Amino acid sequence: MAQGWHREMYRSVNVPVSYYVGEIRDSDPRLPELFGHEVAVGPNPGVPSGHVPAQLAKFEGFMAEAVARLDAVVSVGEAPTEAGTLHSVLTLCAVSHGEWVRIHPFANGNGRTARLWANWCAVRYGLPPFVRLRPRPEGEAYAKAASDSMRGDHRATVIVFADLLTVRLGP
Repeated sequence: MAQGWHREMYRSVNVPVSYYVGEIRDSDPRLPELFGHEVAVGPNPGVPSGHVPAQLAKFEGFMAEAVARLDAVVSVGEAPTEAGTLHSVLTLCAVSHGEWVRIHPFANGNGRTARLWANWCAVRYGLPPFVRLRPRPEGEAYAKAASDSMRGDHRATVIVFADLLTVRLGP
């Protein structure tokens, strides 16, 4: 799913190497510019390229399980009516976003794709898309939350996302 999103985002964009679009960093020698392509966000390294496929498989399994659990509590397309359930949805938004940033599977466009994941989760559970794709949300809180997520701590992202949703919903 995310590889398709990535291809769509870059459909009319001139990129240095055409197969960057929709392809992951890994150890596939048929994609030499992505073979061994390592990334970092500030001081935080992304998952080593050779581990990206396994980490993506783990991410997909987590998402399938988390969505199934939440689907049992919140009907797809219906907004949560209880604070605890809303927190669960925001947590799924934050973890999906943060884990995508941590894995950093693409050579570029990971932040936008992570924000798409967050919005996909929000819309699935009846909330409006509340995380701007581009440019990324402003301020130190979002940047710090993303940095924390690179280390596997998604708590600050839940808080940032709750604030962004409140702004999106308005008074």
